[in-house]
Amino acid sequence: MTQCTFSHRCEYRIRFEPGYDERAPGGAITVALCGHWDHEGPCRWPHFSAISPDPSGHHRLVVEFNAPEDELEMVRAKIDAAVSHGQLTGPDGVVSNWAIHL
Repeated sequence: MTQCTFSHRCEYRIRFEPGYDERAPGGAITVALCGHWDHEGPCRWPHFSAISPDPSGHHRLVVEFNAPEDELEMVRAKIDAAVSHGQLTGPDGVVSNWAIHL
């Protein structure tokens, strides 16, 4: 099994609205970086998102990714915008909403 090592990391603390799919923020990031969560070929900017609940009722979203130094700020901005947007309609039509908490 090959393990991918990521060079960069972003972390967010988010709070979901009722009826959410916890995969939605990761899907939103993939859409922002790749155009769709179900795309052909490898990602231009390989990335991995993990989400876990914390004791306060929020969730911790960790995004790890690779990008060349000259594209780093643009990729971070795309990730920030996707997470800040706080919404994704999944393939089943369910709309998940969340908000960033500091």
